[in-house]
Amino acid sequence: MLENADIPKCIWDVRNDADALWALYHVGLANVTDIQLLENASRASDKTYIRGLDKSIQFDLKLGFMEIHRWIRTKKEIQSRMLADVFSARPIDAKMAQYCANDVIHLPDLHALYLRRIQGDWLAMATEESARRVAEAHSPGYEPQSPTKKLGPWGSGAEKYIVTSDMLLDELEDKRMEDLERDMLGYDEDVGYYDYDEYDDWSTNAADGAFCPEALDSCWDKSG
Repeated sequence: MLENADIPKCIWDVRNDADALWALYHVGLANVTDIQLLENASRASDKTYIRGLDKSIQFDLKLGFMEIHRWIRTKKEIQSRMLADVFSARPIDAKMAQYCANDVIHLPDLHALYLRRIQGDWLAMATEESARRVAEAHSPGYEPQSPTKKLGPWGSGAEKYIVTSDMLLDELEDKRMEDLERDMLGYDEDVGYYDYDEYDDWSTNAADGAFCPEALDSCWDKSG
């Protein structure tokens, strides 16, 4: 199924997942749409930086207060336990199961939203870039923790844009949600609360599957 080019797959930031599947099992993903790239390509404004899954769920789906609260709380609790090799424990506990579900449950809604927003040739460009990301992850020189991964593929000069009233309202809503999140969970000056979810690919998540403590430094052992 994963290698079948006739079966579409939708993933948020496919790079480390493609790297793991290829290095560990020699499975090459095909026909992947990277929803993170759809979000970037669908913007009417600056495309310089990609956005993490957390921010997109919080600000694009406009979920209810309590649902957002539960989602953020679960994410933060499990990420604080990552170094304890929590994914190898069996049976998996309820909080871990919810964390894993959180990583995928909103992807269909995000996918549909960005498809409605995207215009012109941007969908074809996002599809092409999704395939390029998979190929890059298969290369021997792939760096899973590279600081350049936070950059979008098209930069800030790829398009001209007009600031509309709807865009301004969206920005105001995003600011309101950030203030709400700060009040709800607080801000750690040493760690930087908003750093934990800025880029999903910088932190190990449920999709990594074969997580081990050494993965933070070397990611996947490609020697075998």
